[in-house]
Formats: sequence, C-alpha cells, structure tokens
Amino acid sequence: MNNYAGFWRRYAASLIDAVIIIVPALVLNYVVPVVGGFIISLFYKPIFESSVMMATPGKSIMGLTVVSEKGERLTLQQAYIRFFCSLLSAFVLMIGYLMSLFTAKRQTLHDMIAESIVINQRLPEMNYFDVWTAQMKNLISRISGDAPTTTVYGSSSQSAHQPLSAQTSDVAKAIEELHKLLQSGAISQEEYESKKKEYLNKI
Repeated sequence: MNNYAGFWRRYAASLIDAVIIIVPALVLNYVVPVVGGFIISLFYKPIFESSVMMATPGKSIMGLTVVSEKGERLTLQQAYIRFFCSLLSAFVLMIGYLMSLFTAKRQTLHDMIAESIVINQRLPEMNYFDVWTAQMKNLISRISGDAPTTTVYGSSSQSAHQPLSAQTSDVAKAIEELHKLLQSGAISQEEYESKKKEYLNKI
C-alpha cells in the first residue's frame, strides 16, 4: 500500500491555506489591484514547500509533505516551477488537479512537471513564521548573490561557519527525515542507502 496523499486530503489542505492567506491577499489586492493576491501566493506556497517544513501550513496541518520523486526536499527552483505550473493545472476546469485521481502516484499535472509528489507524513511541529522568515532570507541571499543559509527547524545560520557538531546534528536530522520517507514508502531502500551515504560523507 502506497503513502501518496489522496485528492480530498490535498483539497482540504488547499482550503486551509486559502483561509490563512485570504485576509492579507485582500489587503494587498486593495493596495495593488488585480495582482495583490497573486503576490501573496508567490511568496507563500513555494517558500513553505522548499523550506525544512516541506509543506504549506495547510498541508502541515493535514499531515502532508511535498518532496521530489527521489524523496528529497524541493529546491527553491523546483518549488517555483511547481507553483507556476499549478496555474496551468487550474486552467480549463481544474483538469490538471483532477489528474491526481487517476495517476499512480496521485500526482497533479504540476507535480509531474516539477517531478514532485505529496505524501502522508507529519513532521515535527514548527513555528510557521520562523520557517517562512528563514526561507525568505535564503531567497534574498540567492537573488543578491550572497552565500545561502542553512535552516534547521526554523533556525538559520551560515553554513560556511557551522561548527562540526552542528553539521553532525544537521546530518543526523536529515537521515532521520530520510528514514521517515523510507518508512512511508516514498523512497526505496536503495535510494535510502544512497542518500544516507551522501549525507554521512558531509561530516
């Protein structure tokens, strides 16, 4: 039995996210007519899904995470590709979203394009604002050309100056999350062993 998230659970997560962003979206839409809501979405869904939380608050509440088809955390680039392609999924009667009812891995059109999957997996509780702030700093660092920061459950530090003990702790947490993906059936034993070896080589 697979652990891919079903259509209705994903739909419920989307409704929760809509409730969360509706007020700021309306406010910004008043300041910047027409595109205000889009701007909020632009810095909501991709930022959260590429963070250590690997999910929007709505998905997190519903016990879902978004990972690559290899079981890895999405990069910012993957998350934005997924976001913009979700607009394509909504085009023509939401057909791209409805595809998840018929695909083997419950993937929507934007999942398939971005090579991502949504799985039933509940990660430890995190502070949403801290997670969002840390990932926004990463985005700004990438745009400005500065060295990106690494984030562990919402806390941010410069990876180039990380002590060895902190690196070891990060690797241990990464392997723990990887093992959860293995248990959930999102990745194979071979993929788990390969990625685990890659993490250990970083110490």
